[in-house]
Amino acid sequence: MATVCPVCRDVSVLRELPDGNRRFFDCENCGYFGASGSLLSSTLTLDERRLTAVQYAALSYRIRQATDALESHQDALILTTSSVDPILPNLRLPSPSYQAINIIKFFGDQVQDTGEPARNPDKAFVARIGAANRASALRIVRQLADDGLLLISNRAFQNTSDEPDGIDLSLKGWERWEAERHGQVAGSHGFIALQFGDPELDTFLLNVIKPAVDKLGYRLEDMRDAARAGIIDNVMRARIRDAAFVLVDLSHSNAGAYWEAGYAEGLGKPVLYLCKSSVFSERGTHFDTNHCTTVMWDSKCPEDFTLERISTVVNRMGIPSGRDF
Repeated sequence: MATVCPVCRDVSVLRELPDGNRRFFDCENCGYFGASGSLLSSTLTLDERRLTAVQYAALSYRIRQATDALESHQDALILTTSSVDPILPNLRLPSPSYQAINIIKFFGDQVQDTGEPARNPDKAFVARIGAANRASALRIVRQLADDGLLLISNRAFQNTSDEPDGIDLSLKGWERWEAERHGQVAGSHGFIALQFGDPELDTFLLNVIKPAVDKLGYRLEDMRDAARAGIIDNVMRARIRDAAFVLVDLSHSNAGAYWEAGYAEGLGKPVLYLCKSSVFSERGTHFDTNHCTTVMWDSKCPEDFTLERISTVVNRMGIPSGRDF
């Protein structure tokens, strides 16, 4: 049954569960996802627009990232008020420079899959690269062609509102594509790996660590930030791969945090370790990391975890200001 997608507001296919509480949308832009009845009657109501155009576009981007990684509709992403509403205040689109990276990846993947130049991009193109709309996405495509990263056979596209066609990557473009695949392209976010469910650490992260990193020009994400839009393993790897740097809290000897640290180290990402002071004094960290740069924290002395301290470490690791992107 045809309907309107509650996120991108384009035509979608509606599928309803027997209880009628959740609805599933098969949207060309966002992908296949479900939404709870409470979310559809409040934040994502079709009767009126409750969000800004950028918020809708950013949510579509996050959903598309998650749905592209799903193996089947049985694993459908389910949006709820508790998963969507908390992320809305800080929900942003990737920067134009990072959208450019996504565009190179988008067309490069298509050419690799088919062996032929890519055709006119489909509707999902805008959501997949994280653009506000199709016009803004195509402006970046033109700039990439002007910079010699994309080759477009439709020459009229450069000077008119025509759609691009016959799109390939130049050798320079393929170098960027390879760099992105191997985690050599840094985005405008940092990623933090930690054990969830510790009220002390969660509070310190929210009130001290994230604000300190934000002042450096980066937003700091953890698994829960992305999970609210349906993260799974492949998406988590992508967030680490595309991060400018990775913070890892070792206070709980969490196996997942160590794994994420190893994955980031393997990609050559700058990794900064954190640990609660009392834990480090008592038993230290695993011997594979105890020689690495580690910043101590103590919830009783939050002033010790200063912007200057983390900034010094970050700068020493060669990480540029996030505002440079």
